[in-house]
Amino acid sequence: MKKKIITIAGTHCTSCKALIEEVAKENLCVAHASVDFKTGKTIIDHKDCLDWPAFVKEIESLAEYKVIAA
Repeated sequence: MKKKIITIAGTHCTSCKALIEEVAKENLCVAHASVDFKTGKTIIDHKDCLDWPAFVKEIESLAEYKVIAA
C-alpha cells in the first residue's frame, strides 16, 4: 500500500469532503481517502494499480475542483 498527499483546491464544506471520499472509495485501487475540506489536503492510501491521471480527471470533473499537487 502506498500513501500520497495531494491538494484539491475548491473544497469548502463537508459535502465536498463526502463527495470526494465517496468517489475515491468506489475506485478499487484506493483503500482509503481522507479530505480536509478547509485546506484541501487529501491523503490517499492506494495500491500500485491506481491510474493517477484518470483519478485526477475524475475528481476534477465532480465540481470546480482543481488538483494542485499529484
